[in-house]
Amino acid sequence: MSVTGVWTNKRGTLMVLREDSSGHLTGKYRSAAGRDLQVRELAGRTSPVQGDKQMLGFSVCFHTDRPSTQFGHASVCTWSGWARNDALTTRWLLTRSMNREEDEWSSTIVGQDSFEKVSDVYDERHLTASKQELD
Repeated sequence: MSVTGVWTNKRGTLMVLREDSSGHLTGKYRSAAGRDLQVRELAGRTSPVQGDKQMLGFSVCFHTDRPSTQFGHASVCTWSGWARNDALTTRWLLTRSMNREEDEWSSTIVGQDSFEKVSDVYDERHLTASKQELD
């Protein structure tokens, strides 16, 4: 089992992951939701494989040049969960920068996400190419 490859979720977010033999996880992430639609670096860790599953966690820092009246320029999201075969099941924490310190109490939100593996090969072209270009 390896999480190396190209992954997508039901919203169309894409990420490419590369897992090395020591459990380091690197890659790139392009969200299809939110205010930052740019390709961003990600980093994380994986556990040893346990039967047919493996734990993983990774983080991405997002940035936008157009802050809203409530939110600032940046956010950080961290996913943690399980890889099983060609599926990732995760929970995430997203912390958003706030324009006012007194609003920071509400800066972190929690959610869940699942990803399906598109390819076993680390290929960044998926982040920028159209489907026709990849066929």
